Amino acid sequence: MRASFVEVDGIRTRYLHAGDGPPLLLLHGLGISADCWFYNIDALAEHFSVFALDMLGQGFTGFRDLGGRAAQPVLMEHVASFADKLGLDSYSACGSSYGAGMSALLYLHRPERMRKLVLIGSGSTFRPSDAQEEGFARSYKNAASALRDPTFENCRKRLANVCYDPRSVTNVVIFGQLTSYAQDYILPAYEQIARANMNIELTRPHRLVGRLEQIKLPTLIVVGRDDPRSSVEFHIAGHKRMPNAELVIYEKCGHMPMIEQVERFNQTVKEFLLCA
Repeated sequence: MRASFVEVDGIRTRYLHAGDGPPLLLLHGLGISADCWFYNIDALAEHFSVFALDMLGQGFTGFRDLGGRAAQPVLMEHVASFADKLGLDSYSACGSSYGAGMSALLYLHRPERMRKLVLIGSGSTFRPSDAQEEGFARSYKNAASALRDPTFENCRKRLANVCYDPRSVTNVVIFGQLTSYAQDYILPAYEQIARANMNIELTRPHRLVGRLEQIKLPTLIVVGRDDPRSSVEFHIAGHKRMPNAELVIYEKCGHMPMIEQVERFNQTVKEFLLCA
């Protein structure tokens, strides 16, 4: 695994990458970074060219004011431009939480480019419209506590709060968050993105829950039975509406299967992506 930086529409963008094969984008959840994929990148790179980027205003990627727009299209457009910058004409995408929403929006924006989708524990994708504001507000409360006072223990607590077993949150993942949060632009960027997400009228045209039937390519949905951020029931209901999707539920697992059940997650994703 390597870390690199690239200019994407004038924004310095960090990404972690490894492998030599069909391209695979990994998109993290809101307010964290590509470091959450630390235990997955090399394993997936056995078969794919893996690119885990820090999305706009998060991790070690710069930020541009949203300009009154909803956050979803702005962040998605940055991911699309990143793929263009690296010359990725065709790719699969695997997203966690808010990153799953970005992956699905990227498919709807450029369906001809996407091969397969993996959506992990994503309230922003499957949560009903009338529950979106409350869901984003709970996520904001948990994340803001660490972003405003980024001690090692506060960063650990923020992720432990959404995992079934707090011991799955390792020092490697926490150190990346601690370092990222020390940058002076990260908190204002998060505040702007989070508040835009909680503006229900602003986000209405970009919600995915009403467009699930349009996601027609092969899609894997992974959700933890004990996910406090994205209800299993919402994922089950959404899965039934998607024409070419399969659903995998992990027992004794919370919001981050990729760090809570590393080996199983890596195997699940590899088998799905490699299946013809």
